[in-house]
Amino acid sequence: MSNFLIIIFCLLVGYLLRQTSIVKPDGYRSINAWIIYVGLPATSFVYLPDLVWSRDLILALLGPVVIFGGSWLFVKLLAKPFRLSKRTVATLILVSGLSNTSFVGFPLVSYYFGKEMLKWAIISDQTTFFLLSSLGVIIAIKGTGSEGKINLTQTLKRVFTFPPLLACLTVLLISPWYNFSDFKPFFKTLAGTVTPLALFSIGMQLSFSFYKSEIKIMSLSILYKLFLGPLAFILFCYFFSYKGEVAQIAAFEMAMPSLVATGIVLNEFGLNTKLGNGIIGVSIILGLITTYLAYNLINYLL
Repeated sequence: MSNFLIIIFCLLVGYLLRQTSIVKPDGYRSINAWIIYVGLPATSFVYLPDLVWSRDLILALLGPVVIFGGSWLFVKLLAKPFRLSKRTVATLILVSGLSNTSFVGFPLVSYYFGKEMLKWAIISDQTTFFLLSSLGVIIAIKGTGSEGKINLTQTLKRVFTFPPLLACLTVLLISPWYNFSDFKPFFKTLAGTVTPLALFSIGMQLSFSFYKSEIKIMSLSILYKLFLGPLAFILFCYFFSYKGEVAQIAAFEMAMPSLVATGIVLNEFGLNTKLGNGIIGVSIILGLITTYLAYNLINYLL
């Protein structure tokens, strides 16, 4: 219960401090820099050295791809009846298809399954970031109508200079030959900052500002992100007999709300930021409830 109270407390404090102007509107950027450059890389050094590869690990890699692909199909089906513009279609694919696998995912995985299960969550998180930085950017560019302006070099640079990914690859490549145990207390202390700071940062970024005319399309986006997408993935694991801790964490991570970092891409490429940020904010709050339901279903089936 104390861990769940920390989640609520950190979100609420971040939101209130931002609303009362005690912190600057962009104050979360400094916190995010610590998380991305220090906290998340340290998490890899704590939990990945003991990672044991198995066939089930492919679920952690493919889960984000399945949810993202389902989002593309789901939004494309909505585009014509709702007369959605290219900008809105691109926005909805991104916010509906990318899960908050680290900032929200790590704290909730720790709360429901225990910190030792973060080693599986890290794999899902790296795939999520890869999708955002590659296919996500491509979809964003196409959403602006700027055909033929995709910079492959810049996209690859985004992916392979991301500190958590670099740390993940470093640990996986070196750990078979080097024992990180002497440094584990050091990295564990740094990794321990991720949960409170990430939640505090998300609280500062929460936005519930949106147009009433967009409530229906927002609801459908959140329906896919928090219910249809995760349910489909859980049932896939069940029917193909993927069970155990890897399948449980992979499925649980796919039940996370929309990825906050998606808002950066929406803003950078001039997509429908008001709609996107509204979906992200509402999904995070509702996600605290739906992830509890997902946890119980996962425990029952997987």
